[in-house]
Amino acid sequence: MKILGFRSDPNTPRYAIVDGATTPPTLINADAESRLRFPADCNSEAAQVTWLYREFERIFNIHPDIARVVIKKGEFTQGDNNAKRIASYQEAALLLYCGLHNKPVVAKIYASLGTRSAQVKDHAIARVGQTTRYWDGKMADAIIAAWWGATNP
Repeated sequence: MKILGFRSDPNTPRYAIVDGATTPPTLINADAESRLRFPADCNSEAAQVTWLYREFERIFNIHPDIARVVIKKGEFTQGDNNAKRIASYQEAALLLYCGLHNKPVVAKIYASLGTRSAQVKDHAIARVGQTTRYWDGKMADAIIAAWWGATNP
């Protein structure tokens, strides 16, 4: 069972695809694409959300056997800003895609994923692994989200 984990980011959203049918779960895109970079001419919020929605279509066409989606939601605080609003729009684009295509989707925060921001990279490596390129905390968030979906059917 393939699970897509997603972590929004105003500049470069990240995603992980984990195969939960293997023991231990396998990060399918460890050596492949894991970040979604907006084209240079995609500079308005509407253009970015539209482009991202089309990227979700592309990813699901490449991996039609993705069984469910887990979104690592942003952790909102009193200092919320425009970047967090943009990240929410990205999450909404994926929620819309999943709703229109009957894909089960859940959104989680660190506490419900069994990790914290300070530990997420170590937990991702220990539970599934890491990407060979562009490794960072946002990618670890996407991996942990996908891992959670694979281990909590």
